[in-house]
Amino acid sequence: MSESAPKRSAADIEADLQRTRAELTDTVDELARRLDPKANAKAAADQAKNKANEFADKARGVADDAGKGDAASIGIIVAAVATVALAGYLILKK
Repeated sequence: MSESAPKRSAADIEADLQRTRAELTDTVDELARRLDPKANAKAAADQAKNKANEFADKARGVADDAGKGDAASIGIIVAAVATVALAGYLILKK
């Protein structure tokens, strides 16, 4: 004969259903948070702003170092100016 699973009470089944509903609700809520377009747009904007601020801080540091005569910083600035000038020339040439 085959053994059958022990019978569960109605209270046990109801408790399992309540636990499953709560887990499902948590999962749906988490997915809604992750997929919220406004929240994602704000997070992307905040991240871009932070990156821009980091870049600006580094650029100020290079400019300060160049002002103090640091050869590497002067080289970076010269290369950046040359790149911008070349890009401008190529754009205007068309």
